[in-house]
Amino acid sequence: MPKPEQTERATPKRREEARDRGQVPRSSELAGSVIFLVTVLTLHALFASMMNGMERGLAAYFQHVADHSDLTITSVGVLFMQASWGLALVVAIVFGIAFVAGIVANVLQFGFLFSGHALKPSFAKLNPLTGFQNLFSKRIAVNLAKQVLKLFAVSIIIFTSIRANMGVFVLLGQVSPASIIAIVFELVFGIAWKFGALLVVIGILDYFYERWQLEENLKMTKNEVKDEQRQSEGNPEAKAAVKRRQREFARRRMMAAIPRATVVVTNPTHFAVALEWDEVKMDAPVVVAKGADLVAKRIRDIAREHDIPILENPPLARTLYERVELDQAVPPNLYAAVAQVIAFVYKLKRKTIA
Repeated sequence: MPKPEQTERATPKRREEARDRGQVPRSSELAGSVIFLVTVLTLHALFASMMNGMERGLAAYFQHVADHSDLTITSVGVLFMQASWGLALVVAIVFGIAFVAGIVANVLQFGFLFSGHALKPSFAKLNPLTGFQNLFSKRIAVNLAKQVLKLFAVSIIIFTSIRANMGVFVLLGQVSPASIIAIVFELVFGIAWKFGALLVVIGILDYFYERWQLEENLKMTKNEVKDEQRQSEGNPEAKAAVKRRQREFARRRMMAAIPRATVVVTNPTHFAVALEWDEVKMDAPVVVAKGADLVAKRIRDIAREHDIPILENPPLARTLYERVELDQAVPPNLYAAVAQVIAFVYKLKRKTIA
């Protein structure tokens, strides 16, 4: 049973670990009931063939016995094996179908699974105190309720079936032995298939109960969920530190690229965007640095240190800051505005040189 603090649903990882240990939703009631019902239906379908085979086999057996004057234990055994071959074949078919039905019933519940965890010795299972406590557990109470329900159900089925066939029983003394066998078999079959169908229903309900019980047992505490997330995704503090280092490295790399910029376009105080343009190597100007507030101030300071022109153009600065990423070329719709800025810078440089 889950502890009060285990309030969280099991994670996929916990479910997978439980499956590896063999903890899967499985109802032995369902598998057993399917095998029982399939066996009953198979026997009913093969009853005529089985009776005919037994009749022919026994007739042949007694005929062979009558034809042999020197009977021995060996010869009688051989004759009996030959006579019972047909019956043995029917029994083998019934067992084969029941075996396949059992496998299918289990596979449909939890799929294909092989786990040797349950085969490992556990000294905890030998603890008499634990065994005594299990006698009063919820599972024992549920199993007892199921057995009582099945006993009550089969009693009702037998009672109603016999009462409905009381008239047939009166006539049994007036029919042949073969008819008696057939009548009794049909009565038993009616009881068996009804009981088998009821067992399947109980098994299905038991499967859903086992599934719910497993979900309850696999529940986790909030701390367990957090610990698993840390293990699978990494420590949040460590990830945050890595992101900080990455941002710091990117900022240093951006600042190192400012000295080669052609011009810095500003807002003038809130935004700053550094553009590099080389008419020989580039098809369009490239944003080598950009920032807001304190970063923008640092960009302007570095630009002044390296005598890079700083031009105020608030609309262009805001547009470049919002729409163009670092190391990305200016889009065509901004060519005209950027070209005017760069042309002004070149004109300014020529005046300075002159």
